Amino acid sequence: MTVPDVGPLIALTKEERLILWSGALLGVLIVGAMVMARLDRWRKRQMAGVEDPDPVMSFREMYERGEISKEEYDRVLRRVAERVGAKPKPVVAPPAAAPPEPAAGPPATEEPPTPPAG
Repeated sequence: MTVPDVGPLIALTKEERLILWSGALLGVLIVGAMVMARLDRWRKRQMAGVEDPDPVMSFREMYERGEISKEEYDRVLRRVAERVGAKPKPVVAPPAAAPPEPAAGPPATEEPPTPPAG
């Protein structure tokens, strides 16, 4: 049994091998980009169902609306902090409205009115 000589059939020059391997690399890159695009679309579709990624904010909103008491809100914060391993931040009341600033321009000088002559 003899093996047929296939040497001349696959003998390629340097330039032909360079083109072949460049094409193979380009094909792998295109397939990889398509796979990544599909995975990204799938991930975004999965995330579309998630409405509130931060449960603490929903409890904060419930506390601000008066649906839960301060004690209940603090208990939720402690439980979440225990799970995460962080120290809970205290609830800070919103700052009071700042007094209106004076109008721009030179400061007004108040001079007493001059009495009428007479």
